[in-house]
Amino acid sequence: MGKSIVIYTSKRGSTKQYAEWIAEELSCDAVPLSAAKELNLHGYDCIIYGGWIRGSGIVDFDKFAKMLDDELMDRLIVYGVGMADETAENYAQVWGYSIGKIDPKNEKRILLYILGGRYDPQNVKGMDSFLMKIMRSVLISGSTSDAKLRMNFMKERIDKGVDMVKKENVNSLVNDARKMIGKDSSLRSE
Repeated sequence: MGKSIVIYTSKRGSTKQYAEWIAEELSCDAVPLSAAKELNLHGYDCIIYGGWIRGSGIVDFDKFAKMLDDELMDRLIVYGVGMADETAENYAQVWGYSIGKIDPKNEKRILLYILGGRYDPQNVKGMDSFLMKIMRSVLISGSTSDAKLRMNFMKERIDKGVDMVKKENVNSLVNDARKMIGKDSSLRSE
C-alpha cells in the first residue's frame, strides 16, 4: 500500500477533525500546513489538503499550492469544509476560486470534496462576525424566487448555527484516496 499524508488548515476544529478521521482511515499522519513546509511531498503517493471555506475559496489553499508541482498535483485530493449545501453551483464556485487557479483546464483531474462544517454564531468574533453579517445581508437582499429557498436555509444557519460534521462525510474521499494509493503502488512495482 502506498504512503499518504493529510495536510490541513483549521480555525475552529472542523477541518482538523476531518483530517484526523481521514488519517485514521488511511493509517497516515495529519499535519497542519505550518508543519508541512518541512515535508518532502514527493515521498507520498496521495496528498490530501483540507481547509475551511470562506466566501467561495478554501482558506490557505493558495499557500499550499505553492508547494506543488505537476507531479504532485497528479497525487492531490482537496477538501473544503463549509456550511453551504453541496450544490453544483457551490462546488463550481469553490473549485474556481481554489483549484481552478492552479489547474484552470482541469487537466490534472484534482478531486474536490465539500464537507459539511460546524458554525456556532456565539463563538465567532471580530472580522469573521462582521463578514457573516455581510453575508447574511447579501442573502436577505434577495435573488430569484428559486434561490430564495436555499438562501433562507443559509440565513437560518448563520442565525442559529449548524453542525454537519460527521465521520461518514469522509467515506467517499477515503475510498478515492485508497484507489489512488493502489494505482500508484501497482505502477511503481511493475
